[in-house]
Amino acid sequence: MANAAPRWQRRTFLVIAMLGIFFFMAAVHYLELIPDLGFQVNPGFWPENKSPNNEEYLQSESNKEHNPFLTMFPERSPGNQELFLGYVPHSGFHNQRIELQNALRLAAYLNRTLLLPPLFSFAKSLKIGWSPPSVMLTRWSQLTREYSQSCRNLDPTQLAPITLREYSAMTPEERVRDCTVYHSWTLTPWTYVFDIQKVIQGVVGIGGQTEPIRVFDRSNVTIAWMAEHLGITDLDKEVYWLNETSQYDFEILDDSEADYNLHPEATSYPEILREYGQGLLLSDLKARPERVVHFGSLFGSDRIKASSQAHVELQHYIDASLDIWNQKIFDATKVAGSQIEKWRVLTARAAPGFLGAHIRVENKAFINDAGQNLELLAQWLRNMTNLDQKPSTNNTSSIQQPAPTQAQLPPNTTEPQEQEPPTFLERCMGQPPESPLLYVATDVHQPRLSPVFVDFLNEFPCTMILSDFPESVRLLEEVRNPVDNIRMLPFLTALLDANLVAHGRQFHGTEGSTFSQYISNPLWPHFHPS
Repeated sequence: MANAAPRWQRRTFLVIAMLGIFFFMAAVHYLELIPDLGFQVNPGFWPENKSPNNEEYLQSESNKEHNPFLTMFPERSPGNQELFLGYVPHSGFHNQRIELQNALRLAAYLNRTLLLPPLFSFAKSLKIGWSPPSVMLTRWSQLTREYSQSCRNLDPTQLAPITLREYSAMTPEERVRDCTVYHSWTLTPWTYVFDIQKVIQGVVGIGGQTEPIRVFDRSNVTIAWMAEHLGITDLDKEVYWLNETSQYDFEILDDSEADYNLHPEATSYPEILREYGQGLLLSDLKARPERVVHFGSLFGSDRIKASSQAHVELQHYIDASLDIWNQKIFDATKVAGSQIEKWRVLTARAAPGFLGAHIRVENKAFINDAGQNLELLAQWLRNMTNLDQKPSTNNTSSIQQPAPTQAQLPPNTTEPQEQEPPTFLERCMGQPPESPLLYVATDVHQPRLSPVFVDFLNEFPCTMILSDFPESVRLLEEVRNPVDNIRMLPFLTALLDANLVAHGRQFHGTEGSTFSQYISNPLWPHFHPS
């Protein structure tokens, strides 16, 4: 016993050993949360290089300096000689995003301050679609909470949904007092979704840009707002209105290095205009003396024809910079990514990571092409499966059932069936290892119950959808806009869908869908920079 260590040394050793075990187990648990292979967290995943270990996230609601529901542009007075650019947002998220991209570009090209509107999120029945600017401005003026504060604390899940017909039949006075209407829309600053500050500061040095894009935060898109905050007193003299009579009335032509030979008195325009009725020269807009140049719609991916190298570089930078920047979306995506990697290992998928796809159906412009779009997706998956095979193997996928065609689809293809569908694991377990692991983002409610997806899911049983990730969805269920107490879940699920599918090692979208276009660029390249 003479060589035995003193009791205090033995206790110290025991404490150190226990701490070592604790930290080892904690590290293992943390590593399990980080997905492998096809779903890796890259340095740009967390905004402003904030990591998940930070005590307070950049967009935490308790962090008042960066509360995502509050604008990041402080209120200010307009400058004496400051010139502005305005437009009227309309339609869904991705249409509004394209308008924002175009507006940021125009603000830089024209050296005007952008009147930055809020993002309007809404139920389908409250959509502000394209109309002549005066009509859209009237709709925006009806977005008020002034007479419905009693609705604030009601549970929206207990309210009967409102149809487009019912909403259209209401008078403006009824709309602003109805509690279902109250909980069917909300306004948030664009900084809730995108890092606008990074975008407007980052243009310096791109295309010869010497200063950031200027913005003036606009809480509502009304004439009354301009009168109050910009001091506009004479609309005819101080505002140059571009009052289009159709959604694609104007196309803006960059004549900084090209001569389009367009003049105000011209009655015909060059072939480059295609679907647009009129050509507006950038030089003419730049010469306008009015304090505000105000458009109606700025929607259209080809609305502005950049021709000079400087303007093309600015366009590419702005378009690529509007990747999702929302901490709740990041968190929910990370949880789903961890689950996907565990499923990939559990179901013994041969290929790394997962594939991503978007199928748009619930719209008259897409429903007739649903079968064709699914067949295109199926063919892409068959090709991807063949590419994933080892070079020595000439076998194609062992699953050979044909994907649906439009002629094979039954009527009412988006109406769900009655029976409970098999879960993802019930479908995927035991499938050949080469059967691809796929995540599908779609606007179809309950895809596994929808006849439109039946044959497709039979051929590709290892297909995941958003409802397979209830933990991720629950993270969004708790989010409310503190300004009006609106549940954000209905408006965030599409962003989660997009962010998650963009992590797939390859992506296939629906032609003509702005949602697919956004995933293709900038989201997918953001997560796959190589």
